[in-house]
Amino acid sequence: MTIQARDIADMNTGGASRNISQVGAPDPNAPVAGESFIRRNWSLVFLVYLPFYFISWLYRTPDPLEVTASFIGLAVFLGLFASIHLRKRPLALWQVLAIFGVGLALSPFKSTWSVYTIYAMAYAARLPSRRVALRAMIGMQLVVLVVGLAFLRDAWSIWASGLLFGAITGFATLMQADIERKNVALATAHEEVRALASTAERERISRDLHDLLGHTLTLVAVKAELAARLVGRDPAAAEREMQAVAATAREALSEVRTAVVGMKGASLAFELDKARQALSAAGVEANVSALTTDGHPGQEAVLAMALREGVTNVIRHAGASRCDITLSPSPSELVLTISDNGHGGRLDEGSGLKGMRSRLTAIGGTLELKSDKAGTRLVATAPLRAQGEGVS
Repeated sequence: MTIQARDIADMNTGGASRNISQVGAPDPNAPVAGESFIRRNWSLVFLVYLPFYFISWLYRTPDPLEVTASFIGLAVFLGLFASIHLRKRPLALWQVLAIFGVGLALSPFKSTWSVYTIYAMAYAARLPSRRVALRAMIGMQLVVLVVGLAFLRDAWSIWASGLLFGAITGFATLMQADIERKNVALATAHEEVRALASTAERERISRDLHDLLGHTLTLVAVKAELAARLVGRDPAAAEREMQAVAATAREALSEVRTAVVGMKGASLAFELDKARQALSAAGVEANVSALTTDGHPGQEAVLAMALREGVTNVIRHAGASRCDITLSPSPSELVLTISDNGHGGRLDEGSGLKGMRSRLTAIGGTLELKSDKAGTRLVATAPLRAQGEGVS
């Protein structure tokens, strides 16, 4: 008996491999207009091995009992085959053992009954539990060996070939099933990574837009209110303030574009200048003491966003008349301090402070907040990636 083990090992691969599909993709098992019958019913291809059972009838005439038993066994097998491939339910152990039982029931006859045990080995390898699959495969092989040695020594070629091709087919299918399970797990993990990356990107854009637009719109509101107060007594100054509002709005458009590409160009020098303007427009005395921090763009970008959020909070919530901003670079870290003489009190971290803390944590930095009757003090620390880098 010559059976291509590789072909039988491919049994059921279509259904398993099709599980590796993206969420929302069309059902690959659904009929497609114009698709051939065989393509829609690919599992029928594996019935091609059944005629091997009847090969011996070409050179001998079976008795009526063998014919009857053979066709009853064939009908049982086809029913099991349909229950496996058409109902789209997980393969069950009883189905495997029933197919194996068909082979054993036909073993007293001289036909190639081991075809059914080979089918059983291929299906056993597809059981959902790998442990159960191995036990079932080993158990069936032992049963064939015992039955062959005890009762069918004169027909050793039938059961011996069944053992050989059953082992090859079963274990080849088992390895293929393992690969498919790993592929499914890999595809699932890939989808999870994509979902997490998408969530992280949405959170980043949300934080950046909050910090950018919160600060810019606060500045626009403050300058617009100032222009409204000046329009009656100093129209020229009011006009200058409204021009500043227009310029700030244009900058906001640019900042939104910057947020979308990742906030890589944020500059502390620029933000310090904007902080002076915003505090001055709000009537808050600004005292800025900062050294240059050239050469540390990553730390600058994070601290620039922290500075923007901190100043916005001073203008909106502190009720302060004075704000001190200090940037102290060293060979190992950059420290930004923002303190005001506002009313202070209990601090409830909103999305802005949470976003600031998240950015600093991502680069190994820290955020400390202290608020009491004397005012509020914010200290943001960004460690440098390499020790000993100079700061000019």
